[in-house]
Amino acid sequence: MPYRPVSLAEVPPEHPVAVFAASWQEAAKGRGPLPWSGFDPAAHKAVLPWLLLLKRDPAADPALAQSWHYALCGTGCTEIFGGNSEGKAFADGLPPAAVAERLRELARLVDGEGPLFSHSNVPLKGREFLRVFRGAFPFTSGEAPQGVVDHVLYVIARVDERVLQARCAPRAKPGLDAPAPEDGLGAD
Repeated sequence: MPYRPVSLAEVPPEHPVAVFAASWQEAAKGRGPLPWSGFDPAAHKAVLPWLLLLKRDPAADPALAQSWHYALCGTGCTEIFGGNSEGKAFADGLPPAAVAERLRELARLVDGEGPLFSHSNVPLKGREFLRVFRGAFPFTSGEAPQGVVDHVLYVIARVDERVLQARCAPRAKPGLDAPAPEDGLGAD
């Protein structure tokens, strides 16, 4: 199956992509990208294995593949791709057609769209039999001009993957400190 954009409604609600999307959309409240400083990995334990983080060199052109690199590759992504991508340049080992598709996706995110969802087979030789849902979530850090997307957090998991936890970010228990809702993904 080639890369195909999908709506979130096409992703099962217990799939890691949908679970993270619910949390991201609640934190975004119709705006985006979210501040990277508000992302709290501990609040997203249910989906950590399927996270893949792309970071852009703040001075580089976001349209160029070499401007982006893999900063994090969860264990689920490592299993899907047959290896760990951390520290590698984006597009390293991807076929040209897959690079072009993903650069178009990154351009849409940088232009203010997102999150974006897709369905495809893994575009790597020997891994093509694996079908995945993907979610691409835009973030901005203090390293880029205000509001410019320089972090993209992907959630990528096999189509049949499910998580037991219905939501990512747990509600704070009475008496415990919790981030304020405006802080982003660390709070409900």
